[in-house]
Amino acid sequence: MLWRAVERVIPDVRARAEVQMVGTPLTHERFLRRHRGSYGPAIRAGEKVFPGPGTPVKKLLLCGDSVFPGIGMPAVAASGMVAANSIGLETVGRHQELLEELRV
Repeated sequence: MLWRAVERVIPDVRARAEVQMVGTPLTHERFLRRHRGSYGPAIRAGEKVFPGPGTPVKKLLLCGDSVFPGIGMPAVAASGMVAANSIGLETVGRHQELLEELRV
């Protein structure tokens, strides 16, 4: 599926590729240290929502692919953005106040 998507933009991409590596659950298990190649939180469709960054500990947030769907860097980066945005929602008003104080 990925090859076909890229071929829409670069028709001869397969011929030009010098290295092709296939990732499987065993790859995830070995290189990402994931039990049986799993990724993300164990949530059944339609039963729950992804946990998000919150924790029972005040002001402690989580990020990583265990709290956001997906594997590897994209999920980690996205979860970091969600955590940062969560902090920003709480502090945006105070941040604006400080900027106003600096302006005076």
